[in-house]
Amino acid sequence: MAALSLSGCQMALLDPKGPVGLAERDLIFLALGLMLIPVVPVIVMTIAFAWRYRASNTKATYDPNFEHSNRIEAVVWAIPTLIIIALGTVTWISTHQLDPHKKVEAVAERSHIPPVEVEVVAMDWKWLFIYPEYGIATVNEMAMPVGTPVHFKLTSSSVMNSFFIPQLGSQIYAMTGMQTNLSLRADHEGEYDGISANYSGKGFANMKFKAKAMSDEDFAAWVARAKTSGTALDTATYKTLNQKDIAPQPLFYASVEPTMFTKVLNGCADGGLCKDDAYNMALLKNMDPNAVACVAPETDKSKSSKTDNKTIALNTPAQNTLVTPEG
Repeated sequence: MAALSLSGCQMALLDPKGPVGLAERDLIFLALGLMLIPVVPVIVMTIAFAWRYRASNTKATYDPNFEHSNRIEAVVWAIPTLIIIALGTVTWISTHQLDPHKKVEAVAERSHIPPVEVEVVAMDWKWLFIYPEYGIATVNEMAMPVGTPVHFKLTSSSVMNSFFIPQLGSQIYAMTGMQTNLSLRADHEGEYDGISANYSGKGFANMKFKAKAMSDEDFAAWVARAKTSGTALDTATYKTLNQKDIAPQPLFYASVEPTMFTKVLNGCADGGLCKDDAYNMALLKNMDPNAVACVAPETDKSKSSKTDNKTIALNTPAQNTLVTPEG
């Protein structure tokens, strides 16, 4: 009856559509199998012992003075110990193999196609997706070409949140003032549910989005659709978007301010002083006259050189400190 009552549920974690989700499903099955090694025999023996040593069975051995058995002790301790060692080994290996920062490779026939870069901002209570390569942004809907990896950079405009597409795998947190990274790939066309997996207020239940895996032609059409929306995501638009409400439908922005994600990280996307600027201003009086201040990665032209304008020299009484523009 329990199995029938669950037959209508969608087991998203057990129906993966990408390599990360597939590896995580296999890990769930392996861990479950290892843990069932002592569970199944115990269940069987509980039923067997209750039947064999029932009061009406006069043929069962009655030994009220039994108190110890080395063989039983060996089995009771050895099997759980071996299972724990096996689980620990599997966990150690899979933790490194499924590191969210680890880049997912494209399928063999698409190895020449670069990954899609997506910048994600968790808001109250919606998801903002910025595609810097295409100059577009969307709310509560994202898309990706099938077989091509997607590299996510994530942050939050407010409280800590959790980004999760169950069928693609790897739940990861988004935190204000910090950037986390995630790499995923969809191997099958379809529309997958994306959710917030961390409670973030009264609108949390509606903080959902659609992740669409498309062919190259459909993805190009999706980008073109966004570009025809006629709305630009600038400081004023972001300030309106960043209100505590639920987006009624997917939103599209035809253009995005190039440093928008960096400004969100620095707490100045809706106006005000950026944290990088405040940091530079605080150190300005001790800064070398020829030093280069911290700049947004999107506009940093010095990355092509390993030596030119790559550091900031801070002259302090104690020592000279070198700070890179990235941090």
